[in-house]
Amino acid sequence: MVKREIKNFEIQVNGMGLSAEAPMTLSSVLKQHGFERSSETGEYDFSCDLLAEELAPASSKISGVIDFWSEFPVDTVTADSKHVYIKFTSVRQPASVYVNGELVGELDGVAPCAYFDLSGKIFAGSNELSVKFEAAECSHLGLVGLFAPPEIIRFNEAIIDRIHINQKHEDGNVKLVVRADILGSTENVRAVATLTSPSGQLYYAGFTKGEGVITVADPLYWQPRGYGVQNLYKLAVNLYGEADVEDSYEIKIGLRTVEKTDTASLLVNGIRFLPMGATYIADEQPDVSTYIKKEEAYVTYAAMAGYTAFVLPPLAPRPSDRFLELCDIHGIMVIEESASLSAGSLDAIEKRSHHACYALLDVVGLDDKEYASECLSRLMPNLAFSFVDEAPEYVSAPSLPSDKSLDEVVPDDERNLFSRSVERIASRDSISQMLLSVAEKYPYPATLSDFAYASGLAAAVKVSEVVKQSRMTLGASGRAVFSRLGDTDVIVSSSAMDSFTRWKPLQYYAARYFAPVTIYADKMPGGVLFSVSNERRLDVIGSIEYRIANSRNETIYQGSEPCEISALSSRSLFTRDFSEHISGREYSCYLEYCLKEGSTVLSRGTLLFCPEKHFVFCDPKIKVEITGSDRRFNLTLSASAFAKDVEIDFAGIDMLISDNYIDLTGDAPVKISLASLSGTQTVYHLENALRIRSMYDLKL
Repeated sequence: MVKREIKNFEIQVNGMGLSAEAPMTLSSVLKQHGFERSSETGEYDFSCDLLAEELAPASSKISGVIDFWSEFPVDTVTADSKHVYIKFTSVRQPASVYVNGELVGELDGVAPCAYFDLSGKIFAGSNELSVKFEAAECSHLGLVGLFAPPEIIRFNEAIIDRIHINQKHEDGNVKLVVRADILGSTENVRAVATLTSPSGQLYYAGFTKGEGVITVADPLYWQPRGYGVQNLYKLAVNLYGEADVEDSYEIKIGLRTVEKTDTASLLVNGIRFLPMGATYIADEQPDVSTYIKKEEAYVTYAAMAGYTAFVLPPLAPRPSDRFLELCDIHGIMVIEESASLSAGSLDAIEKRSHHACYALLDVVGLDDKEYASECLSRLMPNLAFSFVDEAPEYVSAPSLPSDKSLDEVVPDDERNLFSRSVERIASRDSISQMLLSVAEKYPYPATLSDFAYASGLAAAVKVSEVVKQSRMTLGASGRAVFSRLGDTDVIVSSSAMDSFTRWKPLQYYAARYFAPVTIYADKMPGGVLFSVSNERRLDVIGSIEYRIANSRNETIYQGSEPCEISALSSRSLFTRDFSEHISGREYSCYLEYCLKEGSTVLSRGTLLFCPEKHFVFCDPKIKVEITGSDRRFNLTLSASAFAKDVEIDFAGIDMLISDNYIDLTGDAPVKISLASLSGTQTVYHLENALRIRSMYDLKL
């Protein structure tokens, strides 16, 4: 088999011809040539300063046919070959493919890959390829493009188009039935499957009638994050001709079972699993040069914060196959909500279904459920699926992006919540929602930066309440999922990270309320109710320690209670009445509590008996010490008084901070690790760039 990529293209759009190189999207090409998309209208400014005046389009709105045109050479051997195909991968909007002016196939924008036969349609010499997108038929113009270069493929006998896998779990063994779809002639080829376990053990199977069977004894199962090891097997299928290997196909798979229960929970390998995470919406205007890095950062940071699940909402752009590979590695389950079961959608779902992380398909608003059920069971026997009338609404609370990201779009003279620059990145509804949520809990923020701080905290608190309800009811009220993980632009949104993958308060809070074991303390009519959620596969046997302290961190009362919580369970434990200790001091006292197992603190928190805006904070006089070098540092914090939601930031330097928006409640210093994302740093640079604030500063 011989492959040749077609990389150089001319993009013909709105009467312009723009050079480009695959992989690329229309968005990335326009950006490369200096055209910026308006954040207000979503349209492009085709300025005459960048073009000869006679070439400037009459309208800034993209319309008509967008043609990705290329010339590609063909040698005599290829032109005379028995089998010649052109392959397209990851074309995400519908398009028509023409070779030398002849229509050779249609791309539906959903199927992950497509092959079109070029036998008799090409000739030795220069040939023309035209991939035409009709703007009116594309749901996301930003996704118009070629995410991988098209390939001209010639071969002697056959190549592998697709691998299908059926896992049969019986009596502690796993039987893998492997089937291969072949392009070309199967008469003179034979297929052999090789499975390599994580420990290096090899299994082989020859194909009979297109299928090979491998039995794995004592399988190493793939487990979701927090439930065990993410064991992945390497499956390779080689296609042998008379003299050599004609083609090979390799993927990684996980051995596991997923079942849908009567509630919102899942059974993964027979163990109850509560999905905890966020919705994931792929970038609608991707710059191909940074798209992969950004996608990897989102998944990696989600894993660092303890996410165990992503939900792909219906109609949202789908992420790349690399996204699913990363979720396989990190143990993050993926739940897809789909409003379509077209042939292309089924093809794409089947392509994704071999991934260990691909847990559940929710089919939304489909009438013929019986036919759909039969079709899914036949095509994807290992896929868990369900039918819902409409997609769930996940909790959302808008907040401003980080200060550094605001600096990208808001000039110094417009750093006001109601300025034109801020209103360009926010809907009127989102601004009013932020105003109400901040006014409910926090003092009036005097600056835009303070409002970003307060709106982020308000969003994090709102989401935490919904996650807590889901965890305490073991998912009966829905998945512990919020909307959404990240942004595609600098906007006001409900995301946990902004478009530069900078962590907002919600992401740091998520790391606490997605922890395997979490303790809660809630004000009730009879006192404070203590509850614990344990998503570990081990029992928790420990103690709950608590104390009432004033704003100067002086202890007024303290106590301890034994605690025992079974694995994978949640329950309320006891209520304690602290009224005699806080009566008349509700505005200057707080509750500190933690769950300990031996000397290890599994979870901790604080509870105010009034809104933060009414609490009388003392000046905490926070002291900071930074040690380390190069890219790795440690930061030690201490305070002379109670400091709530202490924010750590570094002006002009992006740092990955192990914990943030923390409470300082005692004399013991708190140590936090830092990793530089902006290259090599020094302690001197970090000390000068350090910015610290807490709720006390917001009240000044």
